[in-house]
Amino acid sequence: LMGEYGDAFNDAVATELRAQRARVRITFDDLAEQTGLAKTTVLNYLHGRREIPMSAFAEICRALGVERSAIFDAATKALEKSGW
Repeated sequence: LMGEYGDAFNDAVATELRAQRARVRITFDDLAEQTGLAKTTVLNYLHGRREIPMSAFAEICRALGVERSAIFDAATKALEKSGW
């Protein structure tokens, strides 16, 4: 069950990061450049295809101008709404 919750949480975090990217209107190219990550890596993280390491998560949040806790809180609320 924890693995399933972890996967669901990772997906929820990715969803929140995509929403923040849309709000601040930054391209994937610019996000990759600002984080020092490869564009394909950023795409994989933000589409939930790969788990996001904390170091990369911190860099993505910094580039998106959002606190890590805000993303975690929103992801947790989304999971609670969906019945987790």
